Amino acid sequence: MGCVLASILVNTHSIAQATQDTNPQTDLQHLASLFEDAEPSDSITGVYLKNLILQSENLSEYDLMADYVLQLVHHPSSSIQDPELKRRLLKQAISHENELSKSEDKGNLHLKLAGNYFDLEQFDSAIMEYGKAIERFSDKDSIFIADSYFFRGQARDYKGDLVGGMQDYQYARDIYSNLQDEEYVNYVDGGMAILFSKFAIYNEAEKIRNSLITTYRQAKDPRNVAIQLYNQAEDFGKQGRYEEQKIYLQKADSLTPFDQRDFYTESMIKLSLSNYFGEHGDIQKQKEYFEQAKEMLPEVPEIATTNPVYLNAKALLAYSEGNFSAANQLANASLDAAKKSKNMDHLIKAYKLLGDTYNDLGQSAKAYEVRQKLTQYTDSIFSANQATTFSYYQTLYETERKEKEILTKTQEIEAISQRNQARLRLIGISVFFLIISGVVIFLWKNLQHEKKKKDMQSRFSQELLKNQEEERVRISKDLHDGLGQSLLLIKNKVALNKDNTTGELLDTAISELRAIARSLHPMQLEKLGLSKAAENLLDQIDRETDIFVSSEIEDLKGILKKEEELQLYRILQESINNVLKHSQASALRVIFNKSGKRVELRIEDNGKGFDFSEKLNDFQSLGLKTLKERIASVNGSMKINSEKGVGTSLSFIVYV
Repeated sequence: MGCVLASILVNTHSIAQATQDTNPQTDLQHLASLFEDAEPSDSITGVYLKNLILQSENLSEYDLMADYVLQLVHHPSSSIQDPELKRRLLKQAISHENELSKSEDKGNLHLKLAGNYFDLEQFDSAIMEYGKAIERFSDKDSIFIADSYFFRGQARDYKGDLVGGMQDYQYARDIYSNLQDEEYVNYVDGGMAILFSKFAIYNEAEKIRNSLITTYRQAKDPRNVAIQLYNQAEDFGKQGRYEEQKIYLQKADSLTPFDQRDFYTESMIKLSLSNYFGEHGDIQKQKEYFEQAKEMLPEVPEIATTNPVYLNAKALLAYSEGNFSAANQLANASLDAAKKSKNMDHLIKAYKLLGDTYNDLGQSAKAYEVRQKLTQYTDSIFSANQATTFSYYQTLYETERKEKEILTKTQEIEAISQRNQARLRLIGISVFFLIISGVVIFLWKNLQHEKKKKDMQSRFSQELLKNQEEERVRISKDLHDGLGQSLLLIKNKVALNKDNTTGELLDTAISELRAIARSLHPMQLEKLGLSKAAENLLDQIDRETDIFVSSEIEDLKGILKKEEELQLYRILQESINNVLKHSQASALRVIFNKSGKRVELRIEDNGKGFDFSEKLNDFQSLGLKTLKERIASVNGSMKINSEKGVGTSLSFIVYV
């Protein structure tokens, strides 16, 4: 093998280096870089690729060989563009398909071979290979399966198999739709419309095209809108709906020129308009549109010699101008081009125009002969279309009948299933309600227990506070009336003995005793009321501490009950005590006011603040819990706003 390669790659130093190793597997590994570096005109590389693959039958690297065969069929080298060579390479790779590990490679080899047969118009072989490709692809190759169905549908279309083509198109459409490939869904729909039109099922074709026109308009794709308008106009012409044909052609023409020029499509629209006006006696517009199409010939020169639409338009223009001899020659050329294209519409138009030219030239025998051929051709088409259309609708009928039977059976099964499901639902609902009822009863009893427990705790707390106050009153009176009186008597005796030092000590002890008595039971609250007692307490704090104290206290005399006044005063005392002990504040403000049917006490400081949730849940934080219990004892509410580093605001509301 090394000698063969050396002879192929003579004078190509870089490629010759790649073949110094006589191991065929190494040669294949070099193939990737050679393929990537190849230029379209690089015949040497093309020959190298060809011969390397042809001589690789004994290689173990069949996957590598298959990959390069698939690349080779698209290689631009002129030395390997022969269809027969491509088919030979593909068949050689297919002969080793059992050794291939990838389903994608197996399927694509048959897919490319089918395309080769399709290009050669060997449609039976193409259809067979497309089927093999579908069988060899796996579920993960769904995009290739869709392509295989789509191309096989086209092959069946060209062969004249309406039902088979429609089935393949539908399979392809379903897969593309599942893959959300809307572009190819639209391509398949366009192919289905053409196939329906070909067999004179115009109503189905029109439905599909109208849907495509709407889709392409929404996508702002004027070129594809124009193509669908053009195709539908052709169908209108075949049905004798000439006014609609003209409207659709003019709509298509109004979208030209396209933003990205498509001279072929634009010229076809102009030529069809020229033919339309020629067939309907408006020679001025016929000439106008033909000249517009003619201006595009430099961009698509092949139209002038091979396209039956252009040749027919040119022949029809010559006929309209009375130049029957030129029209006859052009009609013959149009007929030859139509036969090569195998397009029945072009053939019918060419036969018809050719017969008219022979008739006007006085060659009645030839005109009769052409018209006989036209009649035979149209009759054969009619018979084929009639049989195919009957087969299509019969298939639809059978499909619908089977679908109805399946639907009936399905409905019966669903009815049974629904009855069973209803029973299961009833049982499930019953069990569910039993469980829910049990849970609700359990939660309700638990809630009642917790509520009772909470009420007991609340009553206990309130009783405790009440007892505490009563005990404080008793102790306060005992201290004031008992110990206080005794200290005063001692002071008087000391004063008689003129012992000033002992007298001062007794004065201090009496002051402290009175302060303790006042804290235990605020006498001022009973004598002066809540507002004055609060003001006196704040004056004392202002005198005895460095904190700046401010207040806004309304006169609340006669508004609150004694129990409410006492609890609010205690709340004020404890709140101020917390500020002095914990807040590190430099300022304190107290607001006492009445608004509507509620009295609010608000204590604010600019201290370090705290996290309220942490303090409330902390068992050691008895201060906040006591405040909460005191305000609850008078059916009031407490609100605390605090943020670390900002300060604290405590608000207590009692409803009157």
